[in-house]
This record gives sequence, C-alpha cells and structure tokens, in this order.
Amino acid sequence: GTDEVMSKLKKLSIPGKSYDFPIEKLKTYGARSVNHTIPKQYKTMSITPLATYTGDKTKYPMSKEIRKNIEAPYTVVSQADGAEAFKLTDAGTFFRTRRAFWTWDPNNTLYAMGIYSGTVGKNYNLASPEGTIYYYLENRRVTENFVDPSGAKITPPTGFTQGKQTVIDSDNFTYASTKALPDTYTTGDKFYKFRGWYKGKTKPGTLTTTKTPSYAVTYDDKDDMTAVYEEVQPTAEMTVSRLLEVIPNEASMVWTVRLKNTSEVPLTNVKLAPTAKWAAGISVPTQLAVRIGNTPNKIIPVTAEQWQAGVNLDIEIPVNGEALVTVGTAKITGEPRQLLTAEMTASGNFSAVTASNFVRIQGEDQTITPTPVEEGFISTPTFDFGKITINSSTKQYGLKKAADYYGNGTRNPYLRIKTSQPNWQLTAQLSQLTASADSLPTSTRLLLGSADVIAIENYNQVTELTNKVGVTKALTLTSDGTSTPVILNNQFTGNDVYQLDFDFANVKLEVPANQGKINEKYQ
Repeated sequence: GTDEVMSKLKKLSIPGKSYDFPIEKLKTYGARSVNHTIPKQYKTMSITPLATYTGDKTKYPMSKEIRKNIEAPYTVVSQADGAEAFKLTDAGTFFRTRRAFWTWDPNNTLYAMGIYSGTVGKNYNLASPEGTIYYYLENRRVTENFVDPSGAKITPPTGFTQGKQTVIDSDNFTYASTKALPDTYTTGDKFYKFRGWYKGKTKPGTLTTTKTPSYAVTYDDKDDMTAVYEEVQPTAEMTVSRLLEVIPNEASMVWTVRLKNTSEVPLTNVKLAPTAKWAAGISVPTQLAVRIGNTPNKIIPVTAEQWQAGVNLDIEIPVNGEALVTVGTAKITGEPRQLLTAEMTASGNFSAVTASNFVRIQGEDQTITPTPVEEGFISTPTFDFGKITINSSTKQYGLKKAADYYGNGTRNPYLRIKTSQPNWQLTAQLSQLTASADSLPTSTRLLLGSADVIAIENYNQVTELTNKVGVTKALTLTSDGTSTPVILNNQFTGNDVYQLDFDFANVKLEVPANQGKINEKYQ
C-alpha cells in the first residue's frame, strides 16, 4: 500500500482485489502490518489513556470493532472491545497494530487487524471501527533526582522536588534546570555538600560540577538529571589568645577567641560560653565584639546570666572563614604568681570546641617574665637584705623579714628556667654592688647555700606539678664577676622547666669590715 499526507491526516491506500465466487479454497488478501512511527519527543503510544494523561478521558471515547455481513449489508455479525482490537505493540522504533493469522492457514501468516474482511462463522464480513480511533501519546520527560554518593535518594534542597519531571515537547529539546543547585544546604539535622550531577541512568567516574544543569536530550530514556550531594559534618577549630602573660593583680585583660570553619558547610547558631574551668578571679565580660573577615565589629552587650548560659553570637561563618570574638575582662584578681585560666567553649550546628589561655599574677618578691619561646629565665628571685649596720668586722646578714617579702621567710626564693635542649648548663656571676656615691668591695660575697633542683610538670597549667630531682652544691658568689658553676652540662635532663629553690634562712650577704655608707642603697 501507499500512504499520502492529507493536511493533518495520513491516508492509507491499499489496492483493491476481486475474486470470482464461488472459490475453490479460502483466500486472504490484506495488509500484513500497519506501523505507526511517532516523533522523538514521544515515549509511547497507546489505545488507552496513560498514567501521565490528565485530560478529559470522556472526550475521546473508545471505539469498538464492528464486523458486518458483506452478503447482508449492515447486519452486525459480531463486535470486539476496542482496547483489544486496536491495541499496539512496541516494536522498538515504531508501534504496530494488532496482527493475527487464520487458523486454516498452515503458514500462520500474520495480517494486520482492525480493518479487514474475512469469514466469521462462515459468513463473509467486513471489520471496521464504529468511530474514530484515538491513540494517546506520552511525551518523554526529564526526571530530576537527588541522591547521595551511594545512589540513595535524599531530601532535596528547598525549592527543588525529588522526581520532578520536565516535559520534552520538541524533537530538538534542551533541558535546563530552572534554578541553580545550591553548593550546600541543610534539611533537618543533616548538612549536604554539592558534589556534581550527571545525565542518564549510570553514574560516571567524574561528575559535572556546574550549578545549573543543561544539555541536549538524546531521546533514549537516558535523559534524567541526577544531582549528587554528600552528607558532611560541620567542624570548627578554636583558639584563645591574650595580650599579656604576666599582669599585675587586679589588671584588666582582653582575650581573643578565633573560631575557624574547617568544614565544607557554613557554621550557624554559634554560641560562646565559659566552661567550669573559667577561673573565679577573672571577671565576667560585659560585652563581646564579634567580627568576620573584614566586616566591622558587632558589639553584643552581655550580662552575667547570659555569659553563664552562653551568648548567641548571631553570625554565620562561611566555609574557610573565621570569626574573631574579643572578650574583655575588666579585672583579674589573684595571689602573687597565681595562674588563672580562661577556658571557653563554642557550640552551634557543629560539635562543641573548647580552648583556653591563662595569665599569671606578678609576684611581689619574684620577678616573673613571660615564658620564653626556647630557653631563658621565667622567674627570678629578689635578694633584699634590708637595712644593715656598718660593722668593724666582716659580717653576714640574712634576708629581710616582711609580710610582703616571701611571707616573713615562710617561702623560699627560687629561680625558674626553661630549657630547650638536654645539654644545658647554668653558671652565675655577681657584679660589684654599687650605690649612688659608693660601692662595696669586690670581696663582698653572696652565700646561697645548696639549692633543691625541681622538675616542673604541666607548666602554665592549673595542674602544675613539682618533682625534686637533685641538689646543687653550696653556692657562693663573689662580687668580682667570677663565674661560678651552678648546673653542670647534662646534669639534669628530660624536662623543659626546672626550678632552683634557695632556703630563705641560708641566703646571706657577707660584707667586709667597715664597708658601706649610711643611707646608701647598694645593688
């Protein structure tokens, strides 16, 4: 047969054929196959409405197959349900009408059904539809999927729908996402990071990472878009720094909290609070200054109750970003040489992080210096012998007795030193003692006695521990600058901080006879 396009219709013409009656044996003449090829934009063709069809199903009634007697025109011999008579089979690139063979045909030759003539019940008849045959075409669609790296479906970002379908409505169709995929998003208590997307059914080794998927469809059921997001955990790092390590009693201090985002999602709902290790001698801050990057400081007033409960910083720290929080404490109160710790914790949509720093109260009788980076003195004693008399013979004088000076002799002066290598040694020298208008002779001596050598564990922590590891020889320094060995090379090893304790009662100043002037201060 031949087909001919007529307006929006296609006319199928089959040449006629005549037979003389009666015939010696049964004969069949007709179309072997009637095929329908549909545009690429359509996925399937069906005699019955498809699941995606949402129109008025009563508008297109199902036509029955009517068989009429040829010898007695208009006499209906039988009829068949159109859903069966006019159903189509998918033949790959086209759809084929129902076919059947005659039982008397030993070759089982298939003929197209629906419109035919033949015998039913030994009556010659003509089969045709009672009315128009309507077929439903289903457009192909691009389905949007949101999955984790394993392929399991996940809750999509806000504004997107799992399984949303975009209709392919042309044979030259390009799919494009209606909006950009977010780099990160939160749903419930989960945080997701964008890894990429791919077209089709199989995840490739490398994902496309553009945020607005777009591509020409291939009309092969491999046009779906799948966005891959990985669940990640927000994490942070926190440090606390301060301006000074050693401060006078009742001085103020500014602490700087640095909170860095170390994850792939923003940090939100950030709160800052003291821990139980916040020293009682450190006053409660009255305000916090918060800054992210180069933005201006945001001032947050703080009450004591808010500080204890945790202050909401009302910030979002971006990926690779950090927040600086200035915590001002108006007064720090403690005993001489006391170490006070300021420990704080930050929490939010991330696991809480904790950091601390400390200050040490300056001593009244010891000179305390900030801890050297490598090695040096941390705390040195003051030897004050008070007022002494000018004597006609050589005489030794002990340290003065005063409540604010080594507790009237109940505490010992000490030397604390930091070392950075095992082969350290220590020597001491005493220069000539001078006053504004006089000097003591170079034979003047400082008698220190022997000193206990103590190893300091956990230095600059509230858990500081001391452990006696030895004793020096009796030490005497002459004020002529002579170098006197105190600790020999490799004598004490295995620790970073050591302390030499001098017995208060053993420290003496030996002054030769008839030396010194009244009201002069020698040092």
